[in-house]
Amino acid sequence: MKHGNLTVIGTSHIAKDSIKSVKEKILGEKPDIVAVELDHARLHALLTKEKPKFNAAMIKAMGVTGFAFFIIAGFVQRKLGKLIGAIPGEEMRTAVELARENKLRIALIDQPIGITMKKLSAIGIGEKLKLVRDLLLGMGGLEKAPKKIKELDLSKTPSSEFIELAMKTVKEKYPRLYKALVTDRNEYMAHALTHLMKSEPDSKIVAVVGAGHEKDIIKILKMQN
Repeated sequence: MKHGNLTVIGTSHIAKDSIKSVKEKILGEKPDIVAVELDHARLHALLTKEKPKFNAAMIKAMGVTGFAFFIIAGFVQRKLGKLIGAIPGEEMRTAVELARENKLRIALIDQPIGITMKKLSAIGIGEKLKLVRDLLLGMGGLEKAPKKIKELDLSKTPSSEFIELAMKTVKEKYPRLYKALVTDRNEYMAHALTHLMKSEPDSKIVAVVGAGHEKDIIKILKMQN
């Protein structure tokens, strides 16, 4: 999607074709700035491939169920990535590496992960337990139904219709989780992009974000301008 001097690419964090789309768009658009859905901590983890290290203070801040959600959600995403031969976050690393190779500026536009995790820790126990239960049930079905997963063709970025339905479902089932992970971060990223566009009016910008964020970010940008 285009908006002024900005082009937003919606990707799937585990889809192979997202990596291809990122390469084609950046090399084709030849932007001055590549903005990515990352903060400094997540960028470091992606580039160094370091696994996150947890201590008692971090677990306390996240809450036991919040910590359980973080671990289980990460496992599910890695499991899906393994089934289709893709690494979660690979499209973001590709965008950063391409920017570096072509001497393009990089902008980190996502909310710091620490702030996001604090917001997740504030979610009520009932919603956290419901989420953990649903993640565990989903995780248990991965090995039993690989054909069903392949029918969804997770190697490709989902259609806009599928994304809207999925986001609507999550919003209805886990409203506070949705606000912490999606709504608040959309506003943060839209604000960061607005600032970037205004401070760099003559620069061409390509932003790489998750497909579930793309539409709302553009909507917010249009409302702000």
